[in-house]
Amino acid sequence: MKMRSLVSGLAGGVVVLMAGAAFSGGVATNRAELQSYDRTSGELWAVPDGQPLQVYLNQQFTTYRAANLNDFVPPDPCFVLARAWNFVVAYDERTGKKSTFVFELLLTAQADLACHANVTSITNGTPQPLVIVQPTK
Repeated sequence: MKMRSLVSGLAGGVVVLMAGAAFSGGVATNRAELQSYDRTSGELWAVPDGQPLQVYLNQQFTTYRAANLNDFVPPDPCFVLARAWNFVVAYDERTGKKSTFVFELLLTAQADLACHANVTSITNGTPQPLVIVQPTK
């Protein structure tokens, strides 16, 4: 019984240490020009303002935030994609679902057009796990 408690305590300690190490890099938000999105791996390649190319990882916990459409000026093709993005965000809020597949398609199209997004990520590791993605001008 003591051995089981000791092993459980050690395993719990390892999990806590690993979780702390995973998030020790901090969180950063940057406006970035999207370059490429790989739906298979979930990797988003983007160039944050004033920084070199970064790789972000779209994951299950990523939050997709609505764009401020007032920032866009038609006929910007990114405006159309931002409107579609906002439609899906509103749909997910109404239904309680998460339309990850649709957001992945929109990220692919936005990257093809070099659209911009505010990207919030955990800065530890490569690729950096995405926390929030929000289209922007």
